[in-house]
Amino acid sequence: MTTQEIYNLAKEMTEQQVLNVFAGWENTNDTKSIDTYNSLVRLGDSMQLACATVIAEKVNDKGTSEIYRIAYES
Repeated sequence: MTTQEIYNLAKEMTEQQVLNVFAGWENTNDTKSIDTYNSLVRLGDSMQLACATVIAEKVNDKGTSEIYRIAYES
């Protein structure tokens, strides 16, 4: 994902959606995503931008076929 796509995703996300994604990370013990999210929020990112950044990191780390699985699990 590009930087612009990350910002667009963040603009579209509601606080409840962020909380739902975060709960999914907690349920799967995805500590890397949780730690990255918490670090970004502490550094001043909004909840939405931090969440979108972590999702983008996951998407960029995976192949195209994995994007749909990640979206489903998040």
